[in-house]
Amino acid sequence: MPNNKKKKISKIDNAATAHPYSRKATQLRRALNRDDKLHTQKKAGDVKKTRVVDRLLWFKYALDDGLVAATAEHAHEVVRMYIARHDDEIDEIVARLRKGRPPPGRLELLRNLRAKDQQEYNNGIEIPNLMDAKNVAALKAWEGDYNGMAQIKSIILRADAAPAVATAESPTTAAAAASATSAKPLEAAIATETGMDVDA
Repeated sequence: MPNNKKKKISKIDNAATAHPYSRKATQLRRALNRDDKLHTQKKAGDVKKTRVVDRLLWFKYALDDGLVAATAEHAHEVVRMYIARHDDEIDEIVARLRKGRPPPGRLELLRNLRAKDQQEYNNGIEIPNLMDAKNVAALKAWEGDYNGMAQIKSIILRADAAPAVATAESPTTAAAAASATSAKPLEAAIATETGMDVDA
């Protein structure tokens, strides 16, 4: 049996004059529901893409121009800077608070965001691999487009993963330092940062 369902409103003839209980009205409701669902999915996808791009851009501009590759210790330091990126604004809002007044929504939002970032770091936060010179060069050359992110490799870095230190007994390279982390595609889901995009 052929599937002749009309999924788009534009394909339904005389939709405006359809009787509310007619087959055409049923088609129209189905098409409207489909459009709403597609719009919701697209919006959610766009928000996720924006968050991923914003995070990468932060790391791109946080790196020193002369940096070729970071040590594991430096990578942890950059992550801690990322988590604290809204601290100045939090301090400013707190300083303006009047005694006995409830905290504004912006303050709660930033505090929750910081707490979520810290929790993600504790469990394993996804960042571009800053310990690989080729990857750092790709990150610096990246112009901020979502499709171009495929060229940038990411790793998972945990707060309790102690930076490796080279010793005479066990020489350490950047690759060995990265062994405290695990690779993961950058398009994978990152920790949600609330409905607002304050991740810039």
